Amino acid sequence: MLLIVCLSVMLFNACNSSKNEQATDSTAMADTARVMTNDWVCIAGERAGIVTSTTSEQELITQLGENVSAHDTIFGSEGFFAIGTILYKGTPNEAHIIWKDTLNFKNPASVEVGWVEPANINKVQWHTNNGIKIGTTLLELEKLNEKPFKFYGFGWDYGGSVSEWNGGKLIDSDGKSYLSVILGYDYDNQTLAKTADKLLGDGEFVSSDINAQQLNPFVAKFSISFR
Repeated sequence: MLLIVCLSVMLFNACNSSKNEQATDSTAMADTARVMTNDWVCIAGERAGIVTSTTSEQELITQLGENVSAHDTIFGSEGFFAIGTILYKGTPNEAHIIWKDTLNFKNPASVEVGWVEPANINKVQWHTNNGIKIGTTLLELEKLNEKPFKFYGFGWDYGGSVSEWNGGKLIDSDGKSYLSVILGYDYDNQTLAKTADKLLGDGEFVSSDINAQQLNPFVAKFSISFR
């Protein structure tokens, strides 16, 4: 009789152990699924999707797997390049991360998205929490900022870069801007060339300029920096 009782207790404990292991496995799977989800929302100064000011490259590899191109070369203006991290390389959602800690690839300085072919603009999922995305027009930006803003003329390395939000809504509450925007237009469209020629050079133009309004360039690239 004692032997039967002992066997029953052992079987009961084994069943409970199996159930606990299954529950643990299910929880782990749920956590993994939750971590692997990128919501694409960018909040200037705070995050770009799952990337925050304390993120490391290794964390991204764990979370996003093959969507991370580690220790990759990122090219910028005037021959600048850095070794950083590229997310979703070769897709419309490609994003470039430049790190503050360049030895340990930790603590991002900025996350940049954009420069896609016109046909792929609507495929880019990254967007800011206030509605800016690749393809947002100058007129739409002006409405979001609630003031005209300044940008550099086209045709050089920093062409189209927004230089000043003029104290509008796209400035952060601490008076700084953690959102950088570069405007572009369909350079192959010859009907735009005459207007675009009036907005060339390294001088500043105002978004309320009649030529700027007529050209109505769009956000070709934007980047988020962190506090």
